[in-house]
Amino acid sequence: MPTKNDIRRIDFKIEIIDGNPKTGYFEFRLIPDPERYELREHEGKKYYYDKFDNFYITLETITKAMKNKRLPIYYLPPKNENIDSLLLIRIDEIKAFLNGNEQQYRPHDKSEKFLSNLEKDSIKHVILSIDLKGSTKMSQEVNEQDYAKMLTLFSKEMAIIVNNFNGFVLKTLGDGLVCYFPEPNFVGMNDNAVNCAFVMKKFIFCCLNPILKDYNLPELKFRIGLDSGEAIKVIMGAENIKEHLDLIGETVNIATKIQSLAGENDIFLGESTVLNVHTYWRKKIIKIEMPSKWEYVDKKTNKPYQVYRLMD
Repeated sequence: MPTKNDIRRIDFKIEIIDGNPKTGYFEFRLIPDPERYELREHEGKKYYYDKFDNFYITLETITKAMKNKRLPIYYLPPKNENIDSLLLIRIDEIKAFLNGNEQQYRPHDKSEKFLSNLEKDSIKHVILSIDLKGSTKMSQEVNEQDYAKMLTLFSKEMAIIVNNFNGFVLKTLGDGLVCYFPEPNFVGMNDNAVNCAFVMKKFIFCCLNPILKDYNLPELKFRIGLDSGEAIKVIMGAENIKEHLDLIGETVNIATKIQSLAGENDIFLGESTVLNVHTYWRKKIIKIEMPSKWEYVDKKTNKPYQVYRLMD
């Protein structure tokens, strides 16, 4: 959820002015993305108007940001940027698993390793929460072994997709997962998280469900919720019994509540995530009508915290 330390992104387009391929030197300029921003005059001053957020950005603010030499730039692309190939390479392993050729269990937790190496206890991140809709009904439609296989397969394949987009699985909840995409690239990780959610949906529709149908198993239906903010690293559990590193905070809670709002096969995003995603995604997002019993409030406006739906 939004806090006093909100980050607001500005999307630019690069225009090449001149260049010399032999020397490798190019002259270019950055301009605020015209699909999102419009140069306007307001109260005698020139501003860039954000058409998505009804927000004015001063020219001085943009110039200052571009001249900030201390501003780090991170680029964390997906491990496999060819999404179609990512889907295809999973097919044989999925079929092998459904045929009973399970891999040997080897305990491993990338999230535990990442969190244990953090030098600070508070991090900015994007939370992605996904679960299966109608899993209780599904458990009554198939035998226990098939049901267990479907949940295991779902958890495994979603975790692989999260890892591809530089995220971590925080925990599994039977028929769902809670995942996070951490800083240092907080703004860019919003794009990665939304891209991850979109690929999850495509993977279930185009790969997982057709295979399940071939094995006479019911198709999977899901809900995804995302939100962005901060969380505190804590140790949960008891020493020498069972303990693990976890993330605690309002953002984690809100993301799971947003997921519960989502309809069948929907991807819902909190306003903090929406403010930090690229223009490409902003054009695919629509505001939903908030339910009357929605109790979460934007701390800046004291109005109900807004949730959005990602369109197909």
